Amino acid sequence: MPRFVSKDGKWYPAKEHAVLPHLAGTDKEVYDGPDRAALFVLFQEKVDHLGQDFRHDIELINRVRQLGYKDVNAYAKAVGYDKEKAHKEFEEKAEVVSKHEIEEKVKGVEVLGGGKDFSGQGNDKYGGFGKPKE
Repeated sequence: MPRFVSKDGKWYPAKEHAVLPHLAGTDKEVYDGPDRAALFVLFQEKVDHLGQDFRHDIELINRVRQLGYKDVNAYAKAVGYDKEKAHKEFEEKAEVVSKHEIEEKVKGVEVLGGGKDFSGQGNDKYGGFGKPKE
């Protein structure tokens, strides 16, 4: 599944690090770089990023005008958008590396047995919760 990171409405591939599963914990890496699934999506679309800068979104521009603001920058300032904070947040999210680590196995859920059988076949019973009798 492709992983992307957004910067002001433009989506760029996230970072990925993969190693051979049977050599986990060693330095035998297979790949280290942009997310391969995301790069494939970009290749299929023949683009270098997905989306567009929110300042150029025609629907947002129309909505900003309807609300009485001069432009998108005035609206962004009014709602508390901070370009430096957004850039810092993008940098933090872009630094997160997907490592494809082997997940720890957990014990399966045990379903309780029992219930009612009043079908009239001579097996009328009720209860029997717990593990079924063998």
